[in-house]
Parts: sequence; C-alpha cells; structure tokens
Amino acid sequence: MSGRVTLQTIADAVGVSRATVSNAYNRPDQLSPSLRRRVLDTAAELGYGGPDAAARMLRTGRTRSIGLLFTEDLRFVFTDPDTMLFMRGVAETSALAGSGLTLLPVPPGLDVGDSAVGSVAADGHLIFSVDRTHPAVDTLVGAGRPIVTIDEPDLGDHTSFVGIDDAAGAKLAARHLLDLGHRHFGILLGRLGGDVRSGPVDAAREAEISVRVARRRIAGYRTAIEAAGVDPASVVLWESGSNDPDSGRRAADDLSRAHPELTGLLCFSDQLAIGATQSVLRRGRRVPDDVSIVGFDDVPRASTWDPPLTTVRQPLVDKGRAAADLLLELIEQRPARRIELPIELVVRSSTAPPPPAGPGR
Repeated sequence: MSGRVTLQTIADAVGVSRATVSNAYNRPDQLSPSLRRRVLDTAAELGYGGPDAAARMLRTGRTRSIGLLFTEDLRFVFTDPDTMLFMRGVAETSALAGSGLTLLPVPPGLDVGDSAVGSVAADGHLIFSVDRTHPAVDTLVGAGRPIVTIDEPDLGDHTSFVGIDDAAGAKLAARHLLDLGHRHFGILLGRLGGDVRSGPVDAAREAEISVRVARRRIAGYRTAIEAAGVDPASVVLWESGSNDPDSGRRAADDLSRAHPELTGLLCFSDQLAIGATQSVLRRGRRVPDDVSIVGFDDVPRASTWDPPLTTVRQPLVDKGRAAADLLLELIEQRPARRIELPIELVVRSSTAPPPPAGPGR
C-alpha cells in the first residue's frame, strides 16, 4: 500500500472507528480479544508500526515511563544484591502498570550536566537513597514531576516516601550484641557523603555526614549502647567508602589492626558484613568465637554465608513495589503518602558471647 498509514487508514480497512483502533493500542481492555486481534492483524498487513510515541506524549502529556535516580554506576544495579531485590519490586509493579523504566545513574565524579538526568522524559521519578546535597536531586525537583524518595532524601509533604526505621533497626542489632555480653564495638559504615573515603570517622568527619540513613543508624547504635551503660565515645566508627564485600574486607582489615580489642562489629549492610567476615578469617581468627558480626538487609547470601549472618531484615522487594505504587499514585494526581516498612532481627551463627578477656583486652 502506498502513502502513510494512519489510524484512520486502519479504521477504514477494518470498518470501525478511529477511536476503536486507538483503543486497540492504548486501552486494550475496551475491546474484545477478537476485535483487537483483527485490528492489529490489519495494521500489520498495512505495514503500520504502532502509534507515534512523541505524538502520544504531546497529546496526553504522559510518557508511560518512570525514571530511577541512583548515585552509583550502571553496573551497581545488576550486581549489588540489595539493589537487585529493590529493582525487582520496582520492575514488577511498573510492568503491571504498563510503564517503562529509565535508569539514571550518576556515579561519583560524573557531573549532573553530563548525565541524562535533566533530559530524559518521564512521568515521574524514583530517587533511590541519594544524598540530599547531590545536585541531581534539585534537578529533578525543579522539573516539577512527581517524585518518590526511597530511604533518602526526605523532601517533605509534597513527595511520597518509603523507607524503614533505620535507628530502630540499628538498636536491634546493638542490643543483640549487648545481650550477649559484648562491650567493645566497631561500626563499619558505607559511603557517608558525596565523596568516597575509607578510614576512621572522627568527630569532624562525623559532623560532615550528609547521608541520612548513616546518621540515623549511628544514632540508633549509640542509643542502645549508651542505655546499656557503655560509653558511646568508646565505639569506633570506620567508613569503607562503598557497599561491597571487597570494600568491607579492606576496611575491616584496617579497623582490626587499629583496634584489636573489638569483639563486636556492627555493619551497615550484609555486603560489608560478608567482607568483614572474610577479613577476620584471613587473619586466622574466628567468627563468632573471636569476633561477632551483625549485618543489615538480609540479602539471600546472608543465610548461606559461612557462617550464616545475623542481620536486620528489611523487605527489599516490597520496598521496590511500594515505591513504584506510590509514584503511580502521584502520577494519577493522588495525595502523597509515607510508608514505613517493618524490620526484624534475624539471629544466625555469626554472633555469640565475646571471648574471655585476655591480654589484648
């Protein structure tokens, strides 16, 4: 057939209205399966490739796509177990709603102006655990599209939010080790701000922490430790700079050399806890006989690791589902909401009472 094929061309060929043909593509629930099949078959015979996406966006104001902002490189989404579980929840909900998903990575060192953050068309955005001071946050806020934040930042009443009570989760972890008799603690942290560092966290560095989740978990650990009569100033904070086992292992190596008296290690994530376990074992010590280790998240590997990790469980897949649901609600102009998901302590084999005091303690 010569000439440009339009919805009206197909409508004339099938003997239906132009609106019916449009519904076959955009609102299939409005047609019987047989009629929709007849419309699509006729369109294929005529060489029609489908509605023009740009034209539909101009007509409806919708792209049928959502954006996901995160401050790691793209590989992180496909390798970090916490993020993979969260992404599974987002993808499940987005797919059911017929929405696409655009990933917007802004890793350290990449200028926002050199990223796709300001140029990608989306009906709304998910901001996944991004420091409030990151310029990409202001870029998305300024775009005026619906926003849901996950874990951080907390942007207030006009955006939806999904997260957990991080301070309460940290208290659970610390109380568990305290109940076992531990009194010498180290806290192994991930990234604390826009820069990437590894090493001890002194008072000046702690004052610079801009990552909300880190601040809240540190506060939770310290609250539980102080309530048990242990001087919170004796707790050693150490940052690893990233959230992967290798970073955790290197940071734990440095921490243990600087503070061999520590018997309890509270880790910001299971990934760091796995690395910390490797560090202890490679130095010829034992988990939990010499050092007890507690993770956070309860990723699948935590239960199969040797030894299986004691950890604080959070529902990562549900977090992704909830975030996508909240964004779809905002896109439909429904009110913003906040969701706090449940957490629980899962006790496994990486924790035990501390060893008897020796010359090093």
